[in-house]
Amino acid sequence: MEGLIRLKKKITNIRGVSLGEMMVSVLIMSLLTLAISAGAGTAVKVYGSEKARSESRVLSNSVFMAITEEIRYASQWEVNEEGNELHYDSAWYGNDAVMKIQKENNAGGKLVVKYGDGREAFPFEEKTYMGYGIKERDDVPLFQIGGEGSYIQISYDICDLKGKVRTSIEGVRIRLLNR
Repeated sequence: MEGLIRLKKKITNIRGVSLGEMMVSVLIMSLLTLAISAGAGTAVKVYGSEKARSESRVLSNSVFMAITEEIRYASQWEVNEEGNELHYDSAWYGNDAVMKIQKENNAGGKLVVKYGDGREAFPFEEKTYMGYGIKERDDVPLFQIGGEGSYIQISYDICDLKGKVRTSIEGVRIRLLNR
């Protein structure tokens, strides 16, 4: 019983935390929380921006590869006056093929190939675009034939749904192998 009384005295003699000490510790914790939340917000913005840039570059390169695979071995190339349609004879699908961008909204559209027999081919599924679109540039035509028919030069933008340009391809040449 004596040990219990001694323990009780020890517990009651311990001083607690003063109000001032409590307020200082709450202030320090608030400042740390504020600093961490500001840093986390910035990190989320940077991550979103880099993700958008990366996705648009992947789409840009995929579109370029699809165009290259289709027209590199084609023949009889012609570009319309506006420079937004490429007419050619496909090595795989026959004559009278037309490659262009099918507009969907102000943010751009999708790459489409229309063949002479009325079929349409979309090289990519809907999910490939993931909130982006292909858009013709205002200052440069989509297709240009150069080098006396030895190459086709392409230029286009990849835009997000708001129409903001995320990636640009300008003046990239595809060497034509079937001249």
